[in-house]
Amino acid sequence: MGDNVSGGGGGISQEEISSATLTADGSEQNVLDTSGLGEYEGYVDLTNMTIGDAITIKEYIKLKTGGGWRQYSHNLYSDGQSEPAVHQVRKLSKHGVRISLKQTAGVNRDYDYNFLKVG
Repeated sequence: MGDNVSGGGGGISQEEISSATLTADGSEQNVLDTSGLGEYEGYVDLTNMTIGDAITIKEYIKLKTGGGWRQYSHNLYSDGQSEPAVHQVRKLSKHGVRISLKQTAGVNRDYDYNFLKVG
């Protein structure tokens, strides 16, 4: 983590800030938890899901210094995924972004993820 990547001459800089494999345990688990000003985007890999599995991915934003997390999005995924790379689109925040995953049905699986700070 922490590698700076830029695409070709004068491209936008990107810093990897969160990349690992999460083993679901049935609780809401963070795959991204930031504070401060930034633009963030990344992917969660649902390749390991099979029939009977279900997960929820939630997105939160902090709107002010010292403020609490406010949920602004949640997406449900179930069974095997024909397009398993879920893109968490770029989010701009002055105070922080959090993305979580919770497996709600099936066998707890491993989920790879990768998030970048852009700009």
